Amino acid sequence: DRQEQKKEKAEAAKEQEKDKKGAHLSSDNNSEESSAPKPKAFALPTTPLPPPNLERIFTKEELAQHDGEKEDGTIYVAIKGIVFDVTAKKAMYGPSGGYHCFAGKDASKALGKSSLKPEDCIADYSELTEKERKTMEDWYIFFEKRYAIVGKTEA
Repeated sequence: DRQEQKKEKAEAAKEQEKDKKGAHLSSDNNSEESSAPKPKAFALPTTPLPPPNLERIFTKEELAQHDGEKEDGTIYVAIKGIVFDVTAKKAMYGPSGGYHCFAGKDASKALGKSSLKPEDCIADYSELTEKERKTMEDWYIFFEKRYAIVGKTEA
């Protein structure tokens, strides 16, 4: 049993190191208006994420209730219609955080464009270039590894 725990710890450390080395995801979007971050590696959660909950369907109005400004303080961000709970990163996504513009919204287009403009925080990413779609996909993978999936947006 103790051997098994050691082995699990070693595997987790190895996986974390591998993620740190290989997950510096970014786009080469060098436009001056590009002020949003590029996905970069930071420590993965130390406890496993709960299984994805794709049963819950959020309307646009329901998702907006999870912007960190309501009494319960929950913060959800959707990408490609999948809703992630980013509450643990209040400093980044909360009311005083630099990425609060994504809170309570499907930020697919904004993340693809590496934009912090409120008008880009929309679900419709049909006009993104191939390069921007890759950036959005990188963000999706980044979120999927770090935040619990709590539902999806209505179609």
